[in-house]
Amino acid sequence: MNHMQNFHDQKLWQDAFVVLMEVHDTFDDMREGDNEEIVEDVIESATNVAAKIADGLSRADRRFGRQVLLDAVGMVAMVRTHLAVSWGRGLVSDDMFKSMDDKYASLTESIQNAR
Repeated sequence: MNHMQNFHDQKLWQDAFVVLMEVHDTFDDMREGDNEEIVEDVIESATNVAAKIADGLSRADRRFGRQVLLDAVGMVAMVRTHLAVSWGRGLVSDDMFKSMDDKYASLTESIQNAR
């Protein structure tokens, strides 16, 4: 019998949440002006990744949950693209971009190895 797990207890979701909080810490104060759209895109896409991982980890049907998790891989690519655009526009430093991008690259690997 399959049992739902609390996604808060899962390392995969915790990793996504930690980097999501880093995104908020970095971008929350940039939510106005010429860069508002890309800032909102970064925050929204990062939030969607954490939510998609929570969704996949919450499914009682493990096979379906795995498919939901794999959908998160493409969503991570979206976050990484938004981060790259924000870096290209000079919103984040080279080091900050590399740090967050590396964390999302690692998250992609973890998603693909989950379950």
